[in-house]
Amino acid sequence: MFGCATAVLHKVAPSRGKAVVREVLGEHVPAVWVSDRFAAQTGHGESRQLCLAHLLRDAQYAIDAGDTVFAPPLKELLLRAIDIARRREELQDNTLYQYRCRLDRELDDLVTRPSDSHAGEKLRGQIRRVRCELFVCVTNPGVPATNNASERYLRPAVIFRKITQGFNAEWGAAFYAGVRSVVDTGRLYGLSPLAAIRRVLAGQSVILPAAA
Repeated sequence: MFGCATAVLHKVAPSRGKAVVREVLGEHVPAVWVSDRFAAQTGHGESRQLCLAHLLRDAQYAIDAGDTVFAPPLKELLLRAIDIARRREELQDNTLYQYRCRLDRELDDLVTRPSDSHAGEKLRGQIRRVRCELFVCVTNPGVPATNNASERYLRPAVIFRKITQGFNAEWGAAFYAGVRSVVDTGRLYGLSPLAAIRRVLAGQSVILPAAA
């Protein structure tokens, strides 16, 4: 599932590999790619914003495994970044820049501290490798702090696949992906599923022009 502020695109494929993403994107390179840390999600955008919700779960796992040095302050940093991203429209650009600088400094200090557990050390190593991909959302308008919206769009397709045991024919998979793309994109513009499908059948786009 691929989504942005103006459209949602579903594609059913037997693989989650990079080749699927490259096939969909073609020559297009997004300015910012928002994703989890799955290896196939790397290298597609000019920069990347890691899903902070996924990282929060990783931090909580390390905390539950006994880490007291690295994971707790990391969790606090991530929660602050999410909160700032939610309030971006209320804040001045200079304020957002200062917030990001502060988050960056605290993260730089945090990753130098050896943890007191195996889970914490593993997480610390992972965070050091993706260090520059955590706080893009703080100063970049329109970039979400999580990919939760994509997860919500994906959930009905996952449920459908489990109920039907998958697709028996490629045309069925392509048809389902097309319908979900139309319906989910239409919702971005306030269209009901029926209204979105009717527009497409009438040869019209479900991507509506912005109000004047």
